[in-house]
Amino acid sequence: MSGGAQPTARDERAYDLIVAGDRVPAADPDDSSDHVDVALASLRPFVAARRGTWTAMPDGAGARLGSGLLRSLYHHQRAEFPDGWFEPYEQANHALAHTVAGSAGSGGIVWVHGHQLQLLPRLLRRMRPDLASAVHLHSAFPPAEAFGRLPEHRELLSGLLGADVVALPHRRAVDNLLDLAGRVHGLPVRDGQIAVGNRRVRVLACALPADTGGMRRLSRLPQVRARAAEIRAALRVPGPVLLSIAGWDPADAVEQRLHAFDRFLAEHRPEPGTVALLHVACGEPRTPEEQEQRELTDRLIAKLNGTHASVGQAVVHYVRTSPDRRELAALYLACDGLLATPVHHGTLHAAHEFAAARGARGATVVVSELTSGAADLPGAITVNPHDTASFAEAIARAAGCHGPAPRAGVRPDHPELDSWAEHVLTAVRARAAAGPVPRPRRQPAVPGHTRPAPPERPAPRPAAPEPSRRTDVH
Repeated sequence: MSGGAQPTARDERAYDLIVAGDRVPAADPDDSSDHVDVALASLRPFVAARRGTWTAMPDGAGARLGSGLLRSLYHHQRAEFPDGWFEPYEQANHALAHTVAGSAGSGGIVWVHGHQLQLLPRLLRRMRPDLASAVHLHSAFPPAEAFGRLPEHRELLSGLLGADVVALPHRRAVDNLLDLAGRVHGLPVRDGQIAVGNRRVRVLACALPADTGGMRRLSRLPQVRARAAEIRAALRVPGPVLLSIAGWDPADAVEQRLHAFDRFLAEHRPEPGTVALLHVACGEPRTPEEQEQRELTDRLIAKLNGTHASVGQAVVHYVRTSPDRRELAALYLACDGLLATPVHHGTLHAAHEFAAARGARGATVVVSELTSGAADLPGAITVNPHDTASFAEAIARAAGCHGPAPRAGVRPDHPELDSWAEHVLTAVRARAAAGPVPRPRRQPAVPGHTRPAPPERPAPRPAAPEPSRRTDVH
């Protein structure tokens, strides 16, 4: 298929909607473990009904390196960007852009997911200006000071702003992107929109909703309920069991959870076996910081059990696994409460799913006030994860030490995935149909910063070997 030519006939290649990401989602959402993959897999019927298809970036070590480095930056981890990292990342975006340009129907929509494809919207605007596009970043956009340290920040921002709509998980991420565009790069910003030439790019806080309907369905399956009973029997805890599920990202605040649970045990002194924490660690560490986090988690859990457990009765049950949706539903049913307390990023997917799975049984949930509010999940206990004393008291409330534990429930207006997806596509169509507007005057950029007006770059060529250079971004 031709990279830049527009399809002239309605054939099997001319799709009205193309969803692009770092991977094609699973055919069955129940086989997924990552919440983004679960949601996208659940949208397969929605995409098919709109004459849509899925595509993914080509595999390659260079492209994976760039994606991993940007993931660290977006997750508030230290990122070392070696010389030459950008060209393989750029090449992967170019390759996918040619694929999409050759298969999209006239006036179609391209919906890009993830930081792996930040250059794609601008490339498609150059190749296929008839297409509308949205880019959806599911990790929080970093502050301008962190993003601006990256030498290629102009190219990455210009890539994002090739879209008609940029969707981010929460308002803080939106503010960070608007700040980067306006204060650092001098682009006019007004009413949640960024002026790029004679276009306006709309920036939305539009978090990917949890698949609560799918979790309710799974929680009713006899085999899932039987598995939940097996888990509960194996724990041998007659009292409340609190569940903690996280990867190895320090921003998930596992360290803070364990310190708070330690303080709760020290202050309230429950008898061993009357209350316990089940911590499920998902995936493998991807960065040195995540490897350090795993080692720290191992030490803290060993210390907790060494200090507070009795023979044959742990106070922290620790499992390293990546549960699929069926096992996750069983874990939700087996436990009485959930600690969902990230400190930098993250949404309430696990909390909403936990409440949906338990239904009438009630769901006791502790959430982070740094990433969510009490209105996001009515009845949830909100806490600052860095305040160990308050966190320990929140755990005491969740364990029923001060009377019946609070019960949380999913908001009646929590969006279903299909309605959420239609909302995003409607915003894209509206923005694309607005047409060109007069060019506004640029804002003065902050001294010492440059504006994102890189020249049109040709397709990347392999760079000649140079001495290694690293750019550290914190």
